[in-house]
Amino acid sequence: MPSRRGKYRIQTVAEMTGIPAATLRAWERRYGIPSPERSASAYRLFSDHDVASIRKLKELCDKGMAPAEAARVIVRIEEASQPPVVAGGDPFLRAREIILEAITHFDPQGLERAVRGAMFLGSATTVYHHVLAPTMRTVGDGWHEGTLSVAQEHMASEVLSGAARDMLRLIDPPAAAPDAIVACFADEDHALPLYGVAFGLVQGGLRPVVLGAKTPPSAIRHAVESIQPALVCLSVTVSPPAYRARELVDSYAEAVGDVPWIVGGPGSVELRSFVEASGGMVVGTQPIDEVRPLVEKLLRERGAAKPRKG
Repeated sequence: MPSRRGKYRIQTVAEMTGIPAATLRAWERRYGIPSPERSASAYRLFSDHDVASIRKLKELCDKGMAPAEAARVIVRIEEASQPPVVAGGDPFLRAREIILEAITHFDPQGLERAVRGAMFLGSATTVYHHVLAPTMRTVGDGWHEGTLSVAQEHMASEVLSGAARDMLRLIDPPAAAPDAIVACFADEDHALPLYGVAFGLVQGGLRPVVLGAKTPPSAIRHAVESIQPALVCLSVTVSPPAYRARELVDSYAEAVGDVPWIVGGPGSVELRSFVEASGGMVVGTQPIDEVRPLVEKLLRERGAAKPRKG
């Protein structure tokens, strides 16, 4: 964690971040970011933590987010100053336990606090794979077994997906990184797995464009025509009936055109014959570290990994 000890004057921070001093004062006054200390002479003293927050805020604004919204995203992540750990224990296990306890007791505020605390346990990819994804699997099992209600499952999915979305916004791939569309099948409600894919794509040098749950082939077609991605990734947790599956796969194959596409998730295995016959690749539930070399090979073979146009 960056130090919170104030040591930089405002002009120094302006030079470090590229943000004018007047803007820094305005952000502090309007949004509480940054929050510098004051010296005995009332000068602002900014810490490394302040500088990191300013840079995050600038990154989000550069991506088109309004400063007020960007500040709220950062506050959500930084609000919890300490991760939910127990000395000598597994911090990821403890984080999952605290999150599940809040879900079980239907405590939305407690759930928000627990998830924010978990965000400090490592990189976005680490937090996703060790906390968010396994927690959601446990919630899904609880729903199937009848120990958790639909309302609890929906609350958990909304909060955990929101956390993953916030972390993804703070990752800034290189400007020349090719785009990759990430979306769920048209009948698929479970969007959280998309973020695991997105984090893996970032590590592979791509810029994920997440379209979310229930994305029909027409939306994929529009996105492909508009941004000319290097790759399309589709997720399906529960495979649709055979007649619906064939219809969807044929429509997605037509929508992607010449763009390489892969289908993953527990429900994708049942679609393998349809997808592969239509030119796609099925990766099932393989870990992202195993999928990434397959994707890189696919992009090389298809000559798709090129810098974005414009």
